[in-house]
Amino acid sequence: RCTVQIGLKEYTKPGKKILEGKVVSPSAPRLHDGTYWGYTIRMANSIQAIFNEAPYKNGYDYKIGTSERGTISVDEANFHEKAMQTLKGLSSPSTNTVTKEKGALFEHAIIVFGGVAGIEECVDADESITLAGNDSKTLFDMWVNVCQYQGSRTIRTEEAVFIGLSRLRPFLFPAHNEIISKGNCGKNRNVGLQQQQVNVHFSDEEMSDEDSAEDSSKED
Repeated sequence: RCTVQIGLKEYTKPGKKILEGKVVSPSAPRLHDGTYWGYTIRMANSIQAIFNEAPYKNGYDYKIGTSERGTISVDEANFHEKAMQTLKGLSSPSTNTVTKEKGALFEHAIIVFGGVAGIEECVDADESITLAGNDSKTLFDMWVNVCQYQGSRTIRTEEAVFIGLSRLRPFLFPAHNEIISKGNCGKNRNVGLQQQQVNVHFSDEEMSDEDSAEDSSKED
């Protein structure tokens, strides 16, 4: 897929049928305004290769492993406090730099999901790791259970991804963008949202612009 950036002026030119733009990086929408723009796939031959072949200069500075045997659970009342402790224990150079310069607590996080038998089985099968599956948690900064009351023996990986991302986002997003919530940019955004909420009103007494009777008369 090719990502093309089209300027707003292109839409305001009267009578123009062809819009002009420029090819940009697929990550441009996300970096510019935080818009989700799909995902990329990287093949790894082993669980160790997931970390060693990271596409970032300093690798992943915050590693999260998910397991039903996690040492902490998102369902705990003090989960946020415990999770913050795992962040404070980071010691990679990239994390220290980011914390000082940008205010974020980490730069690149990775969340690892195992198969039906969990990450532990993947570690046991990885011959490049001299580690027992039961000690898999030592590979991660956080070893977390994202669905404590799952009610079934196993959870499909595709289901675990949605569950894990939705439940960890309230913690990860503020931690990665801590400076935004403290700076003027975050304040202005909050004010704008409040103004929108105040100014927008819905009422059953007002007629909708979309009138079904009007539409039927046009069809006749």
